[in-house]
Amino acid sequence: MRAHWFSQQGLERTRNSDAAAVRQLGKHLLAALVDGAEKGPRGAELARHWAEALMQALTEVSTRSQATVDACLRQAHAQLRHDFLSDIASYCMVSLDLDTLATHVWHCGDCRVGLQLPTETRWLTMPHILAHQPGLPSARSPEKQERREQQLTRSLNARRFCPPEHQVFPLQQGQTLLLSTDGYWQEHLEAGTPRRCLQDDASLLTLRD
Repeated sequence: MRAHWFSQQGLERTRNSDAAAVRQLGKHLLAALVDGAEKGPRGAELARHWAEALMQALTEVSTRSQATVDACLRQAHAQLRHDFLSDIASYCMVSLDLDTLATHVWHCGDCRVGLQLPTETRWLTMPHILAHQPGLPSARSPEKQERREQQLTRSLNARRFCPPEHQVFPLQQGQTLLLSTDGYWQEHLEAGTPRRCLQDDASLLTLRD
């Protein structure tokens, strides 16, 4: 399994606040992608710090159940208050068993995990954004809909621990796994904005045979 990393600073960003980490631990391939928000003073630093914290959490747990991973992440989260009180981020991570191809996926915020198919991307996760909240009335304007698509309903922040959503699925031999920030999946893939014109940071971590 090989990893390919693409990351580009957005035209409206002062620095690239996306980060990723990949590690092989025995028969498991571990990968994480973090998108730090620029509205905080240290979003880029938080992204790098949390990418490593995710790798450490997956390395330390003997079973990758929701409860054990949540407990480890909660401990790491408790340290954020000292340095990242005003920063937030989104993230996703995977643990892939290279023998069985069983794949654990966690995500919090609007980073997504998906499969690259011959003619499309099939997303395995739904972003935690206001636009996907059930029971909302229809947006009365494109501007309101855009705000809903940008407003996170779950995120990494030092003030409150939000456990990531967790699922397990079987990867098929030869399939390509994608981890993407919203600047890539939403602005580039869905909206069709050329990469040279992207306003947000855009990153894609590709895992393939």
